[in-house]
Amino acid sequence: MEKITLALLAMLTCSITLYSYAVTHPTNALSHKACTSWDIVKRKAFELSHTDFSNQSVLMYHYIEPKLNNHETDNKSIINLEDFEQNMKYLHDEGYRTITLNQLEQYVSGKISLPQKSIVITFDDGYQNNYTLAYPVLQKYNFHASLFVIGSKIQDQPSEFEPAINSFISKPEMQAATDVFEFNSHTYNLHHKGFMRCGNSVPVGLDTSLLDDDIQHMKQTGKDTPYLAYPFGYTSTQMIYKLQQHGYRMAFTVKSGFVHPGDHPMKLPRLTVTTGTDLATLLQPESSPQNEPFASENDQ
Repeated sequence: MEKITLALLAMLTCSITLYSYAVTHPTNALSHKACTSWDIVKRKAFELSHTDFSNQSVLMYHYIEPKLNNHETDNKSIINLEDFEQNMKYLHDEGYRTITLNQLEQYVSGKISLPQKSIVITFDDGYQNNYTLAYPVLQKYNFHASLFVIGSKIQDQPSEFEPAINSFISKPEMQAATDVFEFNSHTYNLHHKGFMRCGNSVPVGLDTSLLDDDIQHMKQTGKDTPYLAYPFGYTSTQMIYKLQQHGYRMAFTVKSGFVHPGDHPMKLPRLTVTTGTDLATLLQPESSPQNEPFASENDQ
């Protein structure tokens, strides 16, 4: 805040000098430049003094598993159930409240402001354990979350839940969890690699010729949503253009950082939470990587 104040003072001093010159030399060519510079300084000063310096955290989870069953301790997509429970208790005890993606969208577009301790909770892929294990914890604390489901993985009927088996959420389970979860897109069937570019196998979603059919199939599942999480976090300028043509308004990468008003709504960052993550530290802006410049493609 001190730096902002000093910047404003410097601009004010410069503005006074320029304005004085413009007034005393109204027909001088240099006066015209001074007046133009004066307008620029005033605009910059206004932007600095009216900028919303708040930030919002979007937490990203994937797979929930009891510690007893977690044999992949280095897998950053897995969080022990015990750690997840501690995360939610911490957020509750610290006074955080969860918000919807619609609220976040309005915040990013500058239409609303949000309390400092508001947070977005997201899950990727649509694992059954998000319902059987995470849902009761979220419900306990009256928290809201978004589940980005892979449409082709949604099951017609629930399977018997086994913590050690990789299974996906079913339609009845999704319906039963609507008091906690909103369900959004992780594409219908583009969550795998196989698109070859420059000798590398990259996510097939980067082949934009596949997007029209995939989006149509996703809508046929009943998930006609304007919100999406990119498979593996990869995106491209062409992919964003195609998604926006189909009505998508906001999408999430896996880049680490906080969300601010004015951010590109189709390139929003998140904060990865996994086993052992110190949530208190992660939520401090000075300790987490800030929004980095986005490449036009291969955003992972």
